[in-house]
Amino acid sequence: MQPNHKILFGKSQEHLTCVPGTKYLIHNEALASFVQLKESAKAQGFDLCIASSFRSFLQQLDIWTAKAQGIRPLLDSTGTPLNYSTLTKTEILFAILRWSAIPGFSRHHWGTDIDIYDKNALPTPAYQVELTPEEVDTGGIFSPLHNWLDELIQDGNCFGFYRPYRTPDHGVAPERWHLSFAPVSLPYSKLLNPQIFKLSIQASSLTLKEQLIEHSDEIFQKYILTPGP
Repeated sequence: MQPNHKILFGKSQEHLTCVPGTKYLIHNEALASFVQLKESAKAQGFDLCIASSFRSFLQQLDIWTAKAQGIRPLLDSTGTPLNYSTLTKTEILFAILRWSAIPGFSRHHWGTDIDIYDKNALPTPAYQVELTPEEVDTGGIFSPLHNWLDELIQDGNCFGFYRPYRTPDHGVAPERWHLSFAPVSLPYSKLLNPQIFKLSIQASSLTLKEQLIEHSDEIFQKYILTPGP
């Protein structure tokens, strides 16, 4: 399905469906593949669950504004909190971009991208999933799930899902928990270009707009473009 601009920028839900038994919305075309992935994980002893899926423009805007104003914590590449009061506006901008997308340019707007975890690995029922490197890297509670996913992705058997944020070379920090449904997300991503990005930022009222415009070329290349499977 060719998306309209409202779908692309997180201002429509017409392309979404609810994952059965959950509150989470994903793209209509991704649902069957997600169910297959979940069933395959179950056969291996994992309870693959969604921690985050579709996120609207307004939801992403709330996250962006709270981080830009120092209300929500800023993290370095290892997940360690930064001291907001010591950072310049430009440093704040790039700290946000390391872990959070610009409203209107989040892959979560499309419903193709999900953040996942293994419910069976939770140490207690009250444990709050944080989606941090510590949880998913070697020795982390969700590491076995992601080691298994590594093999599926490498063999091309992950039902169309891959990791768009998988290397430290990209601007966004590696997010092992972030999966994207390539058959839909790749065509969507190709609809974005530097001109659309610049015009969108110029027409916005985003906090840190001046810094976004100043560094727009670098930001598009490092934080909007992502490698394919």
